[in-house]
Formats: sequence, structure tokens, C-alpha cells
Amino acid sequence: TSALLAVEELSRVDPSVSILVDIHNTLTNNAVRFWGSKDLKDKWLPRLATDTVSSFALSEAGSGSDAFAMKTTATPSPDGSSYTINGSKLWISNAEEAGVFL
Repeated sequence: TSALLAVEELSRVDPSVSILVDIHNTLTNNAVRFWGSKDLKDKWLPRLATDTVSSFALSEAGSGSDAFAMKTTATPSPDGSSYTINGSKLWISNAEEAGVFL
């Protein structure tokens, strides 16, 4: 696909930037596009296309990058207006630059 070609060409110059772009476009943007609610899409897709870098928080002690073995939980508040996230990560890709975390 064209996304793959763009990442490959970026990696010739700077592999770190190519990973940032690949995570942003392949993982985060697609998760919002395919599984996000209309409200999430309306809020985040314009920002992700213009001024906000995304991050991917997968790796945990004991599960590595096995998403099915993750222990982190997100518990909704009683009124449903927010979530409490409990858990820990070994590292979070794009964390320093990110404005949104998945």
C-alpha cells in the first residue's frame, strides 16, 4: 500500500521517524477510524491529521507485546464521564511527542 511505501522511504533517512509515522497511521488512526464512535472520530481524526501525534501503549511486564495477556484495565467512573486506568507499561511508543495515547 502507499502507507507502506511512505514508511519504507522515511526509514531510509530516519528509521525513528518512520516508526513514529507507522504507529501513528497504522495503529492509532486506524483504530479510531474502524472502531471509534462518531464522537471520537469527530474529535480526534481532524487533530490526528493536523497537529497531534499519537502513541501506542502495549508493552507490559509479564506480557511483553501480547495484547491478550495485558493486565491494564480502564474502569468507567460512576457517571460515565471518565475512566480510571490501572496498570503499568514498560515503554510507550511515541510517548514524548504524543498528544493522545491508545
